[in-house]
Amino acid sequence: MSALVQSIEGTWINQNGSTVELIDENGAISGFYCSNKGRSASGKRYAVSGTRNGEVLSFCVDWHDEALNLESITSFSGRLVFGAEGKRQMHTVWVLVRRWENEARTKPTGAWNAFLTNSDVFEQVL
Repeated sequence: MSALVQSIEGTWINQNGSTVELIDENGAISGFYCSNKGRSASGKRYAVSGTRNGEVLSFCVDWHDEALNLESITSFSGRLVFGAEGKRQMHTVWVLVRRWENEARTKPTGAWNAFLTNSDVFEQVL
């Protein structure tokens, strides 16, 4: 196995300061995600589950804890790479799906308004 995919276990941080702590048991991913953004999720830890196959991986964040259910899930898919400085990185794209908050705030014009998407780069820090 190459140095790139030996282990993804540890803490990763993205460009927004959000972190994901990953445990990898033979390709089964678990852990916690802590967002640095969002009015309800910021600073809280949410469960992560997913899978890894070599240098490609996918994991989901369930935005639900004992205190609050945000009725949304984000799925991340990506691959492991070496960044410009030789540090291991996870390049991901993500999709967030959520329940309509309310008509006054969300103003839906179609089903796709329930989805948000973007990309993140995480660097392994621990």
